[in-house]
Amino acid sequence: MALARALTRQLKRVIDDVGGFSHKTMSHLELTDASPGRVKFRLNVEKGDGNLYGTMHGGMGASLVDLCSSVAILSSCERWGVSTDMHISYVKGAPVGAPVEIVSVCDRAGKTLAFSSCFIYNEKGDLLLKGQHTKFMGTPKVELDFSE
Repeated sequence: MALARALTRQLKRVIDDVGGFSHKTMSHLELTDASPGRVKFRLNVEKGDGNLYGTMHGGMGASLVDLCSSVAILSSCERWGVSTDMHISYVKGAPVGAPVEIVSVCDRAGKTLAFSSCFIYNEKGDLLLKGQHTKFMGTPKVELDFSE
């Protein structure tokens, strides 16, 4: 769990330093498991995450793919990178008030590009959303804090 704690500290720094849209998305996102190249999050879909139909807004889903898959990449190669491409398929709605689980995997992190996959599930294990994310990795390494 040292990696999960280090990633949680890094996310908190990002929330505190960046604010804005990332702050809104990350503020109620809970990292539940992490290993190099694979992370799991839990989120309760709040009213502010919803659309006119009472389900999670597609923009919120896209933001979760962006953030969670970036953390999977960070856990693999300790770099954030910059998004170059995202593809998202919305399979089923997530009602406001419902918990969801987000699983993100770094499929490959090379010298200049990283590829990741992200899946969002409901409590029953039904697939709600799947995404693919490509990042340019020309950014410097992030110093993760593994202290207890």
